[in-house]
Amino acid sequence: MKIRTFAVAALTVALLAGCSSSAKEQKRLEMIATNRAALLSAELPLQYGPLHIMRANSKGAMIEMMMVYNTEAAAAKPVQDVMKQSAVSFCQNQTIADNLDQGIDYRVKIRDSRGKLLIDNIITKKSCDKIVPKNNN
Repeated sequence: MKIRTFAVAALTVALLAGCSSSAKEQKRLEMIATNRAALLSAELPLQYGPLHIMRANSKGAMIEMMMVYNTEAAAAKPVQDVMKQSAVSFCQNQTIADNLDQGIDYRVKIRDSRGKLLIDNIITKKSCDKIVPKNNN
């Protein structure tokens, strides 16, 4: 009976230790996301043609960016094309790729000039690996 009690106690301690390190890692990721979002926010608003980056903030280990896209501008492309190109740019950016490798995700929300949500896309390491495969050289 004592062996069984000892085994249960040892298992409980092991599980709690695993949860503690997981919680520390989550807290570290949240701090990285908060810091990166603050750096991005300091540079806003940014404009790239008909695309305006208006807000960057963090929620947990995710950086959320809100953009406004003027679909009626002369140089405007279909919003899906803009999102595809933006995702490729995110995945190829070394700073963003480093964050993705650590476990930080990016959420991109694109609204039209009237506020209607056009795109709500999450960019992760997994989605980047599909978009821009890494060379194994």
